[in-house]
Order: sequence, then C-alpha cells, then structure tokens
Amino acid sequence: MSKKAGYLRRYLEVIRQIRHQPYIGLDELVEKVRGVMAYYDDEGNVGVSKRTILRDLQEIRDTLDIGIEHCRSRKGYYIPQDEQADFDLEHVLEILDLYSRPLPSFVYPEKRKARGAEHLLPLINAIKKQCTVQFVYRKFDLTQEQLRKVQPCALKEFKGRWYLLAMEVGDKGKMKAWGLDRISDLQMTRELFDKDPAFTVGRSYQDCFGIFAREDIPTEEVVLSFDPVGGSYIETFPLHTTQETILKTDAEIRIRLHVKVTYDFIMELLSQTQNVTVVAPVHLRATLRNLYEQASIRHANQP
Repeated sequence: MSKKAGYLRRYLEVIRQIRHQPYIGLDELVEKVRGVMAYYDDEGNVGVSKRTILRDLQEIRDTLDIGIEHCRSRKGYYIPQDEQADFDLEHVLEILDLYSRPLPSFVYPEKRKARGAEHLLPLINAIKKQCTVQFVYRKFDLTQEQLRKVQPCALKEFKGRWYLLAMEVGDKGKMKAWGLDRISDLQMTRELFDKDPAFTVGRSYQDCFGIFAREDIPTEEVVLSFDPVGGSYIETFPLHTTQETILKTDAEIRIRLHVKVTYDFIMELLSQTQNVTVVAPVHLRATLRNLYEQASIRHANQP
C-alpha cells in the first residue's frame, strides 16, 4: 500500500471506529486501527501510534470538518449526532475505502468506474463550511470547457456516478446538478455563503427518480407489471422509496409507485423492456411505445 493510500485508509478507519464505538478510548482506538492497518499494510509504509492517531484526529477535523470530540467524563472520542446526520458519511466512507484499498486478485470489481471520486472529500468540506468553490466543467454535449463558480449544497449518487448539487453564483434560486466525473481543477475559495434553509435533498428529490429534480413535472401514480423473474428482481432492488407490491401471482408481479415521469425514469424502464409493461399512466405507455417504434425503424434501416 502506498503512503498516500495508507494515510487515507487510516483516516477512514479512525472515523469508522469512532462511529461504531462512541466514546472509545485513545488506547483502544490505537489498537483497533493498528490491527486493521496491519492487515492491509504489508510493506509497513504507514505506522500507527498514539501520536499518529492524535495527529490524524486533528487533520480529520481540519480537512474534513468532521467534529470528532473528546468526552472527559467518559474518557473517549465520539462524533456528535448532528454531525453524523449531516450526510450519509458511512456510504461516502465505503466509496473512498474502495479507492484506498488494494483488492485481492480474486475480487473482480466493475472496471467501468466513473471518475471524480477524488472530489468527494474536498466538496464535503466545502459544503460543511459553506464555502464557494470553482472548477472547470465540461458538459457531455460540449467540447469546450467552462469555468464555473458555485455554492455547493449537497452530494448525490445515482447509478454509480456522484453529482454535486449547487447554485451557480449569479444564478440564485436554481439548483443544478454537476457530474463529478466532468469536474477538473476544483478549488475552494474564501467566499462564504448562507445556505438556503428551505433546500434539502430529501424534500427536493422525494418524488424523483434520478438526478434531475424537475419542479415543472407533476408527481403521478405509476403502475407497472412485471413477469415473475423481473418482478422478483424489482422487489429486492426497488425503483423508488414509494414502491409497493399490489399484486403477486405465478404469472405477474405488479407494483405501484408515486414519482415524476422524468427522462431518467423513462430510461430506466427502457432498460427493463423485456420484463415490464406499463399499466398506468396511459401517456407513459404511449411514450415507451413511440420510443420502441423509433428504435425498430432505426434498426430496420441498418444495412
């Protein structure tokens, strides 16, 4: 393990141990982190001592702005509940963990990985400190890169890609999604901003599937019919938090959900064409039928 990867791995393990065992003492924290690092650090590049962990705790506070505190009465370290509720820290740790850990030869992860995970930690820091950031951004439909300055509010994952939800400076009131895989030259500025208290990811995306929260699209009741195989899959990996099974027989599994019929949602249904039939709403069924017909014509016209 390289030193850089080792440091990151150690930081993650310090945070994880304190999260899983609140008020853990320094001696026990050192021993647990040392045990984990010994498993990964075959070359001995990253040492673990009391001095090391104390320095790590300060760097975690300064760099990640995670308020790890020490309770004198209980003689241990803990992360306040409001800090933990600020964002899904555990999931972010899992993502970063994969980037810092050398996987054994018998583990075969998906090779097609989205770029941009290196921006997660600095963006988390910027969001917590409410600092404006700037970066160079390249859209999929444009070849020219553009310098952007934004007020970061949240991070959201969708289909293996991470997105920054932020308001562009000079375009107040409109939240945009920026793909981390298309960001480069990320810099935190000294400009602070006041986060809109009315904005929360949960409220803005509660009826959405995907990354685009379209306020101009209404929430609708969607009923989908699946064959038994496709239905079993969709029951174990729900499309949306509102999903419920309303019919289950040997021939069909039918679900109902309340979502906005966005482009992302339509693309998801297209990916399951072989197994799904739209029962309602009628306009969604018509949209899919039109897309099927267009695809059939394109393929029929190929030489």
